[in-house]
Amino acid sequence: VKCQVDKSGLSNKSALQTDTTTGEEIDSHQKIHVFNLQNLKNSELRLAEAEQKIRELALNIKRKEELIKELVRTGKGAQSGRRQHSLKITKLQHEIEQAKRELAEMQKQLQELGSKELRDIPEKGTLQKECQKKMEAAKLKEQ
Repeated sequence: VKCQVDKSGLSNKSALQTDTTTGEEIDSHQKIHVFNLQNLKNSELRLAEAEQKIRELALNIKRKEELIKELVRTGKGAQSGRRQHSLKITKLQHEIEQAKRELAEMQKQLQELGSKELRDIPEKGTLQKECQKKMEAAKLKEQ
């Protein structure tokens, strides 16, 4: 009988050990579950932050694309303006050359008038005045 009691005592201890192990396993599983939940929340937060960054980057890209389009338009406008300005400068240079030629012609005529005989004095004075007026106009045009 004593052996049976001992055996039953051993069997009780085994049962207690099994219950204790099960309790520890449950506790361990709960800790793992809590840890996994925390990891899940952290992952969800990182995902939300990443999605926010993606939205911000997309907005930044859109803004930069609009700026590039504006720069292209502005560049084309500036290029057109430069062409028009260049054409105007060329035209003005031609006008300056024309004014120089006219001025040289007027000076030549004035010199010819200066060498004319004194008999044409009234005509000479009128022609000199006209030439001087034309020279002044040509000088102004040249400037």
